Amino acid sequence: MELVATHGGSVSVLSVARLYINHLLTLKQYEEAAKLCLRVLGNNKSLWEEEVFKFVKCQQLRSVSPYLPTSDDCKLDPHVYEMVLYEFLKFDVNGFLNLIKEWPSQLYDGLAVINAIHDHFRKQHANQMLESLALLYSYQGDYESALRMYLKLQNKDVFDLIKRHKLYEVISKLIIPLIQLDRERAFAILLDKDKIKSELVVHQLEHNKEYLYWYLDSLLKVDSKNIFQNKLVSLYAKYDRKKLLPFLRRSKEYVIQEALVICKQEGFYPEMVYLLGCMGGVEAAEALNIIVHSMNDIELAIEFCKEQDDIDLWNQLINESAKQPEIVSNVLDGIVDYVNPEVVVSRIKIGQTIPNLRESLIKMLWHYSIQEEIFSTAQQIQLKDYFDTHSEVVALQRRGQQVSCKQLCPLCHRPVLMENSVFNCIVVFKCGHIYHEPCVQGVLFDNPCSECKLRTNDPDDEE
Repeated sequence: MELVATHGGSVSVLSVARLYINHLLTLKQYEEAAKLCLRVLGNNKSLWEEEVFKFVKCQQLRSVSPYLPTSDDCKLDPHVYEMVLYEFLKFDVNGFLNLIKEWPSQLYDGLAVINAIHDHFRKQHANQMLESLALLYSYQGDYESALRMYLKLQNKDVFDLIKRHKLYEVISKLIIPLIQLDRERAFAILLDKDKIKSELVVHQLEHNKEYLYWYLDSLLKVDSKNIFQNKLVSLYAKYDRKKLLPFLRRSKEYVIQEALVICKQEGFYPEMVYLLGCMGGVEAAEALNIIVHSMNDIELAIEFCKEQDDIDLWNQLINESAKQPEIVSNVLDGIVDYVNPEVVVSRIKIGQTIPNLRESLIKMLWHYSIQEEIFSTAQQIQLKDYFDTHSEVVALQRRGQQVSCKQLCPLCHRPVLMENSVFNCIVVFKCGHIYHEPCVQGVLFDNPCSECKLRTNDPDDEE
C-alpha cells in the first residue's frame, strides 16, 4: 500500500486495498481484512456496505463487527447492523449481548431484533437472551416487558429501572414477582403511597395471604391509621400470633366483634379476654369466666377486676372463691383497697380448709394497719398546715397599712389626708380601700365597702 501511494501509477490505493481485502478473505484472514477495512474505507458509507457483504458470504460478520462505523459521521444501513446481530445471535450469544449493550439502539430496528430473539430462543442461553430482551424492550420504551424479562432473570436491577424511569404505574401487575425477588426493596417502593396506592397493592395481594401479611404489617409501621387494619387481625392470628394482642391493644381501627369471632375460632384466650373487657357489661363477665375456668389464672382475674373497676365483677370473683377454697387467699390478697375483705371472709364456711389463709389475713391486717397509720399521720400534717396557714392569715390582716396623701376617698374623691381637717380621721377596709370617717358614717360603717363589697375592718383598723 505504501509503495502504491509513494510511486503512484494508474491504480489507486483504494482499489489495491479492496483487492487485498478480497485476497485476505480468500486466505481466511478475516481479522486482518477487517482491520484493513477500518484503515482504508474511512467514512465512506457505500464502500463499507459493499465490503461488509463480502464478510456475509463468509459468515464472518463477527470479525468485522468491532470495526464497523457507528457514529453519526458514518452510519450504515440498519440492515447491516441487524445482519451482524443475527450472526452473533446464531453463533455467539454472549457477543450478541455485548453488542446490544455497546451499540446505540438507533443503529438497528429494535423490534426486528426482538422478534429474531423470540424466533431463535434457546433455553441453554436463556439468561443472555432474556437480558438482551430486557435491554431491547427498554430501548423501545416498553418498560413493562423489560421488567418482566428482568423478573424472569431474577435480576435486582429491575428496582433501579423502576426508580430511574418512575415506572410505578407499570408495576401494578408485577407486585408479587417483585416481592419474590427482593421483599425489602419491593416494600420500599410499595409503601410509598405517593408512588403506588395501598388499595392497589392490597387488591393484588388478596390471594397471597402471606405476602399480604408482610405488606400490611409493614404498612402499619408507616401509617398507623390505614384502613386495612381489620385484615391484620386474621393475618396476625395465622402468621404471627405474638403480635396480635399488642396490635389489639394499640389499634382502634378494627371491628371488635369480628376480631372476637376470629380469636374464638382460634381459641386465643388472652386476646378474647381483652376484647370482651373492652366491650364491658355481660361480655366482661364472660372474660372473667374465661380467665378463671379456661386460663386458671387467678392473679390475672384479680388484675382484670381492678382494671374494669366493676363491683359486679368483684362479686363474681368472690363467688368463684367460695366454690374454690384454694383461691380464697389469692382473692384476699388482691381485693385490698377495692372491696371490703369482710365479704370474702363471711363466705368461708365453718370447718372449711383454706390454704395460706392465716398468712393472707395477717398480710391484710398489716396492710390496713399501715393505712390507718398513714391516714392518722396525714391528718395531723393537714391540721398543722391548717393552723399555720390560719396564723399567717391573721397576722397578715392585723398588720398596719401605709396611707399616702395621694390616695383619694372613693366617696368624696378628695385626698384621704388633709392638713387641719376633720377628714383626717379615716377608715381602712380589709380590702385596702380607704375612706374619710365622716364620709362613711351612716353610709358604710356597718356595710360592705362600696368598691368591693367587703366588710369594714375591726375598730382597731380606724386611724
